[in-house]
Amino acid sequence: MEDKIYDDSEAVKFIQEHLPQEVQGKYTDDDILLMTDIMVEFYERNGWLDSDEDEEIEIDVEEIVNYVANACKKDKDCKFDTNPELIRWVIEAELDYEESLA
Repeated sequence: MEDKIYDDSEAVKFIQEHLPQEVQGKYTDDDILLMTDIMVEFYERNGWLDSDEDEEIEIDVEEIVNYVANACKKDKDCKFDTNPELIRWVIEAELDYEESLA
């Protein structure tokens, strides 16, 4: 079976649908897209996008959450809540979306 291709709009829809009730409505689709773009930046900085497909990558959710939260605090386009506890829900939902593609 062939792996599915990552689709930004499908990822955002998946993430929005998988956020817990208390987080739903806190982030717009554009907010989530910005966070996923920052996640890709994190992956690039760590060389994960260049790694062999068979290579197992150890994902530290806490490290990604902190990276995204800190990057958002510095980005003037981030006009949303940068509380790491809330961002964690988005990151975990995005990782679940990635996993659903395998």
